[in-house]
Amino acid sequence: MIFRFIKMRMTWMIKVIFFYTGVFALIRKFRPNRKLAILRYHAVVDGRDNYYASPSISISRRQFERHVRYFAKNYTIISLDEAVKKLRAKKPLPANAVVFTFDDGYADNFYAHEILKKYGGTGTFYLTAECIDRKEPFWLSEVIYLFLHGRRNEASIHLDDEVYEYKLDNKLKKWRAIQAVVALIKSNNRDVRERIRKQLRDQLEPADFERKLDAVMLTWDQVRTMHEAGMTMAAHTLTHLNLPNAEPEDALHEISGCKKLLEEKLQAPVLHFSYPNSGPYKYYTEEIRDMVEKSGYLSSTTSYAGFADENSDFFAIRRVRTVSSLVETVAGLELSKL
Repeated sequence: MIFRFIKMRMTWMIKVIFFYTGVFALIRKFRPNRKLAILRYHAVVDGRDNYYASPSISISRRQFERHVRYFAKNYTIISLDEAVKKLRAKKPLPANAVVFTFDDGYADNFYAHEILKKYGGTGTFYLTAECIDRKEPFWLSEVIYLFLHGRRNEASIHLDDEVYEYKLDNKLKKWRAIQAVVALIKSNNRDVRERIRKQLRDQLEPADFERKLDAVMLTWDQVRTMHEAGMTMAAHTLTHLNLPNAEPEDALHEISGCKKLLEEKLQAPVLHFSYPNSGPYKYYTEEIRDMVEKSGYLSSTTSYAGFADENSDFFAIRRVRTVSSLVETVAGLELSKL
């Protein structure tokens, strides 16, 4: 065990040295890479302000700006539109090309787009369209907020003959409950999701619930401003339903309906899609992939780790996770592409 710890510390130190001495930047300067790194972000929010997203998908504002500044200096930031167009035509990408992408449509993404503009970059924002439209709260944020700030120290969910009980008298138990309920929702269809949401609201809903949840997602005015600034608006379903566990007609509605709603609001084509609900859950299948292609999109991205090139399946494109420190993100990128 001690040797493993020493090895991990040494590996970390080497990465830090390579990063701060500019070795990674020199690697890309003298050995440019032609594969595409699509960077995957979600929430860009400081910990003290985060009441709506899991820390595992969140990055602070300061850290995000460091990412953008580094990649703007040492890589070539391009749009997803340009990347997909070139790869489909089998034309070469710029050397060391990266694409910034953001899933869900959190309001904090407006800050992200401002930072991208500041450094001459661009990004693609996959939007959960009906949550932008305020037809309902974003269910993931709803579950997090109800458990963390609800009015009781316990909760239960009744589904047919099953009863799930949760103790909420400390933060660790609350996060365990959140993980369990998220897994339960993602493993079922819309009917089960809505039954769970109603039961949790009935038991836990605090007085400021609607005000807090209304502020979680981007508004249409913000989306239009970002679009006019050169950002790419893309689709992430209507309500973040787990597609493989949905009824087929419902899954298709989530996919094609999102495209239709976004195009109506933006008066512009929406060509790219991202599969929701990644992690240790079934969130992507060949059947869902085919629905996306038949709905008229040009590409769709997964949360599987990897890089894109002209031989990629354009409806199962891999991306690079970025929540770790800048050193870890850059090291993972560089060492994987050598």
